[in-house]
This record gives sequence, structure tokens and C-alpha cells, in this order.
Amino acid sequence: MENLSKQAGGLEYKTIAGPIGLMAESGQDYEEAVKKYAAIIDAEAVGGWELHWIQQIPVTKKTINIFGLLILGAIGGAIGFLIGMSQGEGMSLIFLFAVIGAIIGFFVCKNKVTEFFNMLIFAKRS
Repeated sequence: MENLSKQAGGLEYKTIAGPIGLMAESGQDYEEAVKKYAAIIDAEAVGGWELHWIQQIPVTKKTINIFGLLILGAIGGAIGFLIGMSQGEGMSLIFLFAVIGAIIGFFVCKNKVTEFFNMLIFAKRS
């Protein structure tokens, strides 16, 4: 967790990133998951710091689309098979073209995924 600290109008602020994706396991209620936030607040609310507010922040990441990667690998393998059959090469070209297709898929097939996390903002009088 990274701490940022700023001063404004006689108040000093610091921000703490809350845990991403709280999850209540089977047999647990929400209280168990929320205790993670309580532990962060208890640890940070010392020396005059008070929790001021919690702000939800969206973060967009690019992730690899595995399905697209596999499809391009399969297409590459099929092209390798067709070329290999016409030239009598066989398996080596199938594998080579499948790998080339998968490599292309790795760079081309990306998804944008937006995750939300909570930023805890603490304040104290300067």
C-alpha cells in the first residue's frame, strides 16, 4: 500500500489503497471480509489521523485474451498443415505456424478490464 500525503487548508491528507476484491468465502458472512478494511483503518488511524472518506477508483488494465490467442494458434496450425501437406513437410510446419499464430495472438488479442478499488483518505489537523 502506497502512502501519499498532501496539505490543504490546515488539514493534512494521506491516501491508502484498500484491498481489491473483498471476498466472503463459503460459510463466511460479509463481516469477515470487511475486517480487512478495519485492520487498515486501525493501523493508519494513529497519531491524530482520522478516516475522512473512502473513494472508489476505477483502474483499467489490458489483459491477454487467451481464447483469441488459442484461436490464432489453431489457425496458424491449420495453415501449417495445409502448407505441410502440399510440400510433404508435415508436423514441423504445423507446430511452427501454430507457434507463430500464438505469438501474434499474444500481441494482438488484448482485453481491457476495469477493476475498482477503494482509496482510503485520512486527514489530520496540521
